[in-house]
Amino acid sequence: MEELRKNPATGQWVLVRPETVPVGHPTECPFCPGNESATPSEIAAFRKEGAPPNGAGWSVRVVPERDPFFRVERDLVRMGVGMYDTVTPRGASEIVIESPGHDDTLVTMSDEQVERVLWMYRDRLSDLHRDVKIRDVLITRRYKKPGARITHPYSRVIASPIVFDALRRQLVAARAYFRYKRRCVFCDIVREEIAAEERVIRVTQHFLVVVPYTARHAGETWILPRQHHCAYESVKSPVVTDLARVLRAYLGALKAAFENPSYELTVYTAPNLTAKILQDDWTTIHDDFHWHVEIVPRPERANRVGGIFVTGALPEMTAGELRNAWA
Repeated sequence: MEELRKNPATGQWVLVRPETVPVGHPTECPFCPGNESATPSEIAAFRKEGAPPNGAGWSVRVVPERDPFFRVERDLVRMGVGMYDTVTPRGASEIVIESPGHDDTLVTMSDEQVERVLWMYRDRLSDLHRDVKIRDVLITRRYKKPGARITHPYSRVIASPIVFDALRRQLVAARAYFRYKRRCVFCDIVREEIAAEERVIRVTQHFLVVVPYTARHAGETWILPRQHHCAYESVKSPVVTDLARVLRAYLGALKAAFENPSYELTVYTAPNLTAKILQDDWTTIHDDFHWHVEIVPRPERANRVGGIFVTGALPEMTAGELRNAWA
């Protein structure tokens, strides 16, 4: 029995699911062109004109995850078990295969290929948010994850019937800041950091690339749109083109400055605004939240004391290292 359980003391969710025995290492990469039959049937793809589904001729391809955390086939059931809340894990777990090239990375891909990946993110968010039983969609990418069985470049799209804890904390803080100051906290961060300069890695027409004042890891970086909008689905062509260039250049700088470290990339965007549970859900989100990208190098080395992150890296010095590596 798989289920989401909510801790009433902390508000955090836990997914309880049986442990699965991983299948042995495939002799060939299932994500490489020619091996399309080794994956479940594709959900979406960018293809050459006339190329049939589930065959060669694609540039970006999306398939269901074989051992998903969340399944769209499930019924959505919310239950009370005494004082505890339980929800069935209805949703989706998808794999975005980012390139036909097995050894590609976001650094070695062309700007145009990275842009295609970013457009696919937009398309999957838009499609999944049409389902009113889905409350949140998380897009993540791990690079050089310890123990990873597949090294072909891919991202993960996970849709769930609850708002993920990391986003929920940001939404609560952003709403509280807006109620007090009537301004978006992320827009204020953009203005503050550009004025201060010391933690800025790069400023482009559409984005600020910055090591946050409270960076939890050495090299942690936020990519913040300079124009306010709560949802990534709103992105237009010039913004996506700029983001593709920024991502490639930043990850190249990260590789040079920190000896090609592992990293986790997360796209934080507004939850499904049509999937309200309480009447006042998302009443100010168009004004108080700001979609953005967070990149955390070497997340497996995280150090905490009582839940507080501990880091020996001064954000101002890290930003200087990344600026120099970018240049």
